[in-house]
This record gives sequence, structure tokens and C-alpha cells, in this order.
Amino acid sequence: MVKIINPVIGACSSSSLPNEFQVRGRIMAHCDGLLLCIVEPGSMAVWNPCLNQVRWIKPLTSSYRCRYCCYGIGYDGLSRDNYKILRFVISVFIENQYANTDIYEFKSNSWKTFKVFLDWHVVTHCKGLSLKGNMYWIANWNSKPDIFIQSFNFSTETFEPLCTLPFQYRVYDVVDLSAFRGDNLSLLHLNKETKIEVWVTNKVKNGVSISWTKFFSVTNLPVLVDFENISNPVHFIDKNNRIVVCCDEVLADKRNVAVNIYVIGEDEIKSQDEIEQHQIGFSWPITSGYAYLPSLVPVPSSEDKAE
Repeated sequence: MVKIINPVIGACSSSSLPNEFQVRGRIMAHCDGLLLCIVEPGSMAVWNPCLNQVRWIKPLTSSYRCRYCCYGIGYDGLSRDNYKILRFVISVFIENQYANTDIYEFKSNSWKTFKVFLDWHVVTHCKGLSLKGNMYWIANWNSKPDIFIQSFNFSTETFEPLCTLPFQYRVYDVVDLSAFRGDNLSLLHLNKETKIEVWVTNKVKNGVSISWTKFFSVTNLPVLVDFENISNPVHFIDKNNRIVVCCDEVLADKRNVAVNIYVIGEDEIKSQDEIEQHQIGFSWPITSGYAYLPSLVPVPSSEDKAE
């Protein structure tokens, strides 16, 4: 199921997955309340759980299995109602060579493929973010250790490196990308010493960002994340400038995992709420969380016409 949790008022609602998603369905990204769902072995759909609308996307034959691909959803900035889906190979598997990149356009109900030289790859377990129609990922160059923000512009249909990270990234660090104040990027960084930093950019416009500013920093907190866990935390900044973090934590019995939401102010945890528990083991689901704003945007159809 999909659970929509409002951490401000404590409300929690659940939406059952469509039957077709029950096989192995994963939410890969969302835009304007539209969830892009990948269902193995390669089918995909766009779903608005608030309207209970689903549109299945005709799959494109590819030599790569879906688990080796990264996905994004956005829209052409020149025509807001022209939503598109992006699929590309995680380039760590292809080692600095031209690879197929596929774009699906909702209006024409068609795919197109072009070659892109991928000398970078998305950092493992870091989810992509759709912001103002473009996609953003935390990425690593294949030939050097620099970690940076990679973007995809759906208007020009090009990848555009945005900026480097404002801190030294280590392999066991936890990072999460989110939106801030509508137009900006927010980046949570948690290291083994349980120091949390949250950085924000200036206004992102046309894929260009000038600098990062440290928005929040706090130490000596309890361990909010098990670094051997399979799901990264989710965060956002609320209207009172507090950090809201949703994460999984292994319980003292070492058999169960709690999904907790923390509201963190300066130097202290303001509140903690447990959403649910899962058993560790093969039944432990691969959870995928996002800072998500429900909407009444209908799932676009191929019959939509620009005004």
C-alpha cells in the first residue's frame, strides 16, 4: 500500500496499490502528485492515488533489465501540460560509453531514443527529485571521486551537471535530496558520528544554482538511521524551519524495524512518532519514501491538447 502521512497534524491515510502493482511494484519518482511506478519485469504506470487514476505506459523494448535503469518524470517548461518520462541506464554498468536514453511523451503516446555519453552514475539508494518540471539526482563521476547534483532538463531533453556537494561525502554517509520553499533544493547529510546537516540552494532556475547555504546543523542526537539499512531517510523543512525526518530503525529485539517520524529543532528532538513496524528478514519490504504533496492533477492522457 501507499501511506500518506501528515507529520504536522499526525494524520495518516492509506491507499491500496492497484492489483497490477502487487507483483513487484516500486515508486520511482513523482511530479505534481503523479507517482511513476515501475512494475517488474519492466512495465510502468503513472498513478494519482488521490483520484484513483492509473495510466499504463506501453513498454519500450530494451536490452537492459529495469533494475539497471534509472527513471524520472517531469514536463516541458514551455508547455506545462506536456508530461514526460525519462529512462536511462545506470552508467556504472556501462563504464564511460554512449548508451540509450529513452523519453516517453504522454501527448503523443510514443517513445524516442537517443545516445548519451554517460561518464557518471547515480549514487546508490539516493532517490531522484522532480522539481519545477526537471529531475535531480545525487551523482558520482565514473573517473573521479567528486559527488555532485546532476539534473535533466525536460525542455531541452539534456543532462546538465548542476553543482558539487557542499561537504565531503563518504561511502557510509546518508544523503537525501528534497525540495525547499518550492524552487530550491534541500540536502540532508548524516554521517556515522550522527551529525545532521541540512543545506539549501539559492533559487534553482533553468538548471542553474549558484551556491549552497548551511540551513541546519545538530549533533549528539540518537542514531536516527541504521547505516546497514536498505532504505534511506526522507526529509523536508517545515514552515517553522524545523527538520522533519522519516526513517527506519532496528529495534532492540533485533527482529523488527520501526518506521519513525522525527521533528528536529535546534539541538533537540521536538517530537517522535512511530508509524508502523516491520519484521526483519525476507519479509522486510523495500520501502520507498518521498516528501509528497497530494494533488488533484489528473493523470494525463494522449488526447490532451495544449491550449
